[in-house]
Amino acid sequence: MASRAANSGLIRASNAAIVHRRQQGFTPVPVEVEAEAPWLRLSRDAPQWQLPHNVWSSESICGVRVSVMSPGTVADRAAYGLTKVVCGVLDMASGFKLRRWGNPADAWLRRLQLFEAASAVPVDWSLRALSRPRWARLLGKDRGWLRALSLQEEQVSLHQRMVAAVAERPMRSSTVLPWAFGAAQLLWPRFGKWCVDHAQDNLLRVYDELLQELDNGLLPDLSSKPAPFLARQHYALPATATVRDVIEKIHLDDRLAR
Repeated sequence: MASRAANSGLIRASNAAIVHRRQQGFTPVPVEVEAEAPWLRLSRDAPQWQLPHNVWSSESICGVRVSVMSPGTVADRAAYGLTKVVCGVLDMASGFKLRRWGNPADAWLRRLQLFEAASAVPVDWSLRALSRPRWARLLGKDRGWLRALSLQEEQVSLHQRMVAAVAERPMRSSTVLPWAFGAAQLLWPRFGKWCVDHAQDNLLRVYDELLQELDNGLLPDLSSKPAPFLARQHYALPATATVRDVIEKIHLDDRLAR
């Protein structure tokens, strides 16, 4: 009984304190609020809008060398052998093997156009396959991979137009090669995916070789050629930019996508 009475006394005392605090009220404490900073207005040519961001120096970026892994599985070896054969055919068709007896700059530009067209074949196939809803069951689990591959269509077409503007000749595309690649990818999905990987590695290798020859002064006509308006507008390059700057930006885009 004594403990119960003590507990009731404590409850009454606490209730009385709460009522007293409510009657007394709360006194507002003034708080100093800092003034908002004015909005930062950036001009159109401000460095904050330039892409890609200069996180690393140009020496660090150009010093990176992409190494290709040796093929391991059967599908990887078959894709590696096929891409090597296709690269040899493209080098012969562009006249790159015979550039010593002709204009090396024209041979390099033809080589870039052919390699860009070859790298766009899987992207064209992904767009055609995804545009047909009846093929959803046929594509199966590769539908997500094809959808990710189709997202590169804008960048691939932009690079093709830039190379065509530098070469001053239109870019040609094939309607048969995407279907041939699609048939191979449906019959052997791993082989198709490895073909895309090796094709991207070969494209990086071609741009790397071109940058090395430009830096060594082997292509003076091409290195001093002004950059096209499309490339200067897309990459926010100055009016004094050259083709070498455009090739470096395209090479950086391909490495980021890879």
